Amino acid sequence: MSLLAILISLILEKLLPPMHSLRSLAWIEPYHQWIRTRLASHKKWQGAPGLLIIVLLPLIGIATLQYLLNDLLIFFGFIFSIIVLTYSLGPKDKRQLAHEYLDAEEHGDTDNAKSMLQNIVSCTTSTPLPEDKPTRTRALIECVLIQTHEQLLAILFWFVILGPMGAALYRLTVELQQAGQRSGEATNTSDVEFRAAVIRLHYVLAWIPGRLTALSYAVMGSFVHALHAWQNTSLEDTDTNDSTSPQSHRLLVRIGQASLQFDNKPPQDDTQHNDAIRETLELCGRSLVAWITVLALMTLAGWAG
Repeated sequence: MSLLAILISLILEKLLPPMHSLRSLAWIEPYHQWIRTRLASHKKWQGAPGLLIIVLLPLIGIATLQYLLNDLLIFFGFIFSIIVLTYSLGPKDKRQLAHEYLDAEEHGDTDNAKSMLQNIVSCTTSTPLPEDKPTRTRALIECVLIQTHEQLLAILFWFVILGPMGAALYRLTVELQQAGQRSGEATNTSDVEFRAAVIRLHYVLAWIPGRLTALSYAVMGSFVHALHAWQNTSLEDTDTNDSTSPQSHRLLVRIGQASLQFDNKPPQDDTQHNDAIRETLELCGRSLVAWITVLALMTLAGWAG
């Protein structure tokens, strides 16, 4: 059932663009601020306890609806799973936005392309992008490699493990982390504790799917180059403590770029920069196919529902 739900959700993602407007996640930031405001006078609920309340309330609602619908008719529960998964993958796939950016570039629509690029990379940086092409291309490639994991593969992983609750849990955690990044530096102790709790939760949830995503990048690209980069990344992570760049993100970027051999063959002109973006998108597409294939084999073997 998980495989079928995933396939249907991916098809809906591609064939129904009007759905994007119905999958807004803008409610998450005001929701978590509303909860924290009401917990502000209770010091013991700051940090991790407050995060648990924020996360558990939607998950309890999803679990309750899932149980009631399954009890009524399992088909309704299946449809509800598809709805939650499709919503969690929203509001719009960054890979599709990257394709639209390339189309705008090829048609000479420079202003629209810059606006689209800033929208795409807003998940990793809130600062305006420089005008030089290499920096913009590098930022887009890094965002695609990261968001293929954050907005797609990790969500599919937790959907298989925990059902619709797992998909919603991971997406909610990612949005809370990005909300903290957008709001700038923490100004008080409660903010520091809360952001630290979000980072820890994201680290735990991303550890396994992040490494599976990096492995799929390696297998679908140049495995030898990716393996070498993986070893170097592991050594570097023992000597650095960069909270602004999660370890899973650094791993995904390094392995993705190494598997495409960008370190050995960096793009030089505009055409090569656009080709590098296309190669990255193709690598992410092949990785998704690999995940679906493995899940199909596991389903046939009876190891997955």
